[in-house]
Amino acid sequence: MRPPSTFAGAGSAAGGEPHNAPPNVPRLPRTYLARVGLWQKIDRATAGAVTLLVAPPGAGKTLGVAGWVRTAARRGSAGPVHWVEGDASWSAPRIADLLDRAAGKADPDGEDAGVPDLVVIDDAHRLPCSAVELIDERLRTAPETIRLLLISQWDLPLTRLVPEMLGHFTMLHGSLLRMSGEEAATLVASHAQTTDPDVVRSIVSHAQGWAAVLVLTARAIAAQPDPRATAERFRRDSAHPGDQMADEVFGSLAPRERHLLLCVGTEEVVSASTAKHLTHDAAAGDILGALETSGLLVTRLSDPDTDGLDPDDARYRIHPLLADVIRRRIAVGGVDVARARSTVARAVRIDIARGDTSRSFDRLISVAEPNAAAELLATEGIEIVGRDGGFRIAEFVRRFPGSIAAHPQAWFAVACERWFAGDVVASRHWLDQVLMTAFGPDPLPETEVACARMMRARLGLEPIADAVANAIRVVAQAQGPPPIGVGVAVSPFAGSGATIPVLLTELGICQNWLGDLSRAEVNLTMAIGLFHSRGLVAFAASAKSHLAFTEYMQGREHICRRAADETIALLASGTTPLERFAIARAELALALAGMMDLPHRVMRMQRLLAGGPDEGVEVHPADLCTRYWVRMREARIAMVRGSVVEAERILDMPLKLPVAEALPAHLTVALAVERAVYANLSYEDLTLRQLSESLGTIGAAAAEAFVDGLRADLRGDPRAAVAAFRKAAERPSHPQPPIRAMALVCVAQLLDALGEEPDALASLKEAVTITDVRRNATPFYGWSRHGATVESLLDRLDARCSTPWLKEILASVAGQAGAVAHFAATTATPREREQARSSGQSISLSPRERAVLNELARGATYADVAAALFVSENTVKTHVSSIYLKLSVSRRSDALAVARTRNLI
Repeated sequence: MRPPSTFAGAGSAAGGEPHNAPPNVPRLPRTYLARVGLWQKIDRATAGAVTLLVAPPGAGKTLGVAGWVRTAARRGSAGPVHWVEGDASWSAPRIADLLDRAAGKADPDGEDAGVPDLVVIDDAHRLPCSAVELIDERLRTAPETIRLLLISQWDLPLTRLVPEMLGHFTMLHGSLLRMSGEEAATLVASHAQTTDPDVVRSIVSHAQGWAAVLVLTARAIAAQPDPRATAERFRRDSAHPGDQMADEVFGSLAPRERHLLLCVGTEEVVSASTAKHLTHDAAAGDILGALETSGLLVTRLSDPDTDGLDPDDARYRIHPLLADVIRRRIAVGGVDVARARSTVARAVRIDIARGDTSRSFDRLISVAEPNAAAELLATEGIEIVGRDGGFRIAEFVRRFPGSIAAHPQAWFAVACERWFAGDVVASRHWLDQVLMTAFGPDPLPETEVACARMMRARLGLEPIADAVANAIRVVAQAQGPPPIGVGVAVSPFAGSGATIPVLLTELGICQNWLGDLSRAEVNLTMAIGLFHSRGLVAFAASAKSHLAFTEYMQGREHICRRAADETIALLASGTTPLERFAIARAELALALAGMMDLPHRVMRMQRLLAGGPDEGVEVHPADLCTRYWVRMREARIAMVRGSVVEAERILDMPLKLPVAEALPAHLTVALAVERAVYANLSYEDLTLRQLSESLGTIGAAAAEAFVDGLRADLRGDPRAAVAAFRKAAERPSHPQPPIRAMALVCVAQLLDALGEEPDALASLKEAVTITDVRRNATPFYGWSRHGATVESLLDRLDARCSTPWLKEILASVAGQAGAVAHFAATTATPREREQARSSGQSISLSPRERAVLNELARGATYADVAAALFVSENTVKTHVSSIYLKLSVSRRSDALAVARTRNLI
């Protein structure tokens, strides 16, 4: 780590701001007291990996550290510094990227960049939990790669004991920020405009070294005609000194200053131009600059004089203590507050007329204008939800129930906010209200009613097909006739509100469920374009995640992966429920599409396979299609881990569906074929017969024939199996699962075993051709029980007519047994499972006994087992005897049968 340096000299840092100061570091006020002692402690502490500075609001954390950074930058002793403001947008991946760049890991050559740059995170208490967990992980596992200073209002859950002992972690408490008597007296004299020792002594005694109380008390006293009497009164009254002083200071300000603070006090960061707009005062920038001189009321984040900015771009932050006073004043009301409310409302109306509604709703709530906020929600509610998740809408409904009840036109936006947050219970209440209003004297727009009906249908409150038919009619009416005489392509919904793309998205989701995939693709694609045109990125990404499943179910796995990757790229932070649902949906689509590709293409599955089957999938309660595919992924993961029986158990569990809905045909076929494949691996002829009959009742001829082929192959009738598989390949089928390709490969395996090599290779060649575009390797895993190995067939086909895709498949299956042979040793037969259920005894093997049993399942001799496990043959025999005793068997075949039924191998 960089060795600590020492600071020399004291005095004010007023003026002389270094031109080489790091960007984003708060500007120092003109009346700034240099905290040399504090700086020396920070300098020593930041030689370690993580430094945590914890102190309450008003203690001087930000300006104290900013002064240290700027002074160090002037002397060139701190090295490069990255200063960021902590908030919910700093997700774990974003924090990781920042730390990597600071450590020099962004270099593509990967060379060691030496000592990491210092990263300062102000307001670190506002970081999401995932970011704090990542910092803690870096602190525990790679402290040499980070140099981090966290400024927080409260303690953070970081690992302490070992990092502190090793010098990687340092905790700086708020007591370090207390000013000494000399520092406090200097600061008071600069703000109270008096050197009266009694006044200074009273203020210092009252503030007890805290910067905020010192400055606020000094400014309050400076505004009083008798400073000495006022100081003594403050000294005697010690209840809530910070809030009391902030109230006193606010009351002592000039009317224009109070008006400005009432208008902009709830803005986290305000620029001079925004202040002018919200206050309707051309001198607002000058007033902010004057307030900034205190170093407490307003903090200057950028300065046009030194940063080369336009004066209107200067940015300021209102101190938290003063912001609390402003909120209380607005709640109480008064003449000043009424004037501020009307001024802000005027500014909001101007923004709406300009088409800028990004902050309008929050500003109306901040100045307690609920009726205006409800009116805005009625017209721009969907856009408000789409921009930041609409988290303020739920707070607004709780605070002002009367205002929202008086504006039925806003109910749909309230319902949508709860819907996208995953709170379907509260959303259902508002959706019901929307439908009731639809039949009243002042009905809502048909687009909102149609959208509400589809949401309710997904909850099982009406048939989805009926809601979809109604939505199709409403969309057709909203499109209107095509434009005449227009030379360029124009969206049929150009100029429409944000409700239309929401309606199209809901329509596409429902059509995905019903199996109308081509129309779902059109509607979702159109919705994505409309969302992007309005800047609603989260909505667009959510629709794209549903489009990924549309493409997957149409057999376009490569397009599915691209759509899912684009969704994740758009939603790097995932801070709102809508974004988290979309990311989880996209990751699920990636996993499913990846499972069908070649093994070396599915490395992204390793994270999913390492965790539990439900890990990483956050499903919206009404997302039926995603819930179905989660079940399929769980089953496939169980099979990949080696347990066909567990995969069958997962698929046999009933899927919770709305009362009015049954599983649609295209998903029924996919589930039945998946279940048939597992039944074939576990010798379940009865299950195959039942699946064939159920597929026949719904008219799925191709899937029925494929299951019949598996059943004939299981019974040892290759000719009947070939006939059934050929029928499956010839009949129309759903793209998912790839029945035709799987049937063609099974035909090739069986024909080759029957000595008909030319026909076998022709069938295999056709399977290779139709899977090339999809990159679907699943058909080549070897699903025939009595056919030739796929590897030998591919090798011979490659010698005759080689293609790049064929070579990839051949390399993937080289040296591997087919799926049937792979699972044969570990999958219990129906008879073995029945015997295991009747015994019901518990069996526990040691790790070494399990290893011996796995070798026996591979057909190894005692000598082979001894060589593989580096033990003697006598030791192997001892373990085998113990295994036989625990399993209550006397021979290897019985031991393996019991082990398969108990998932011991």
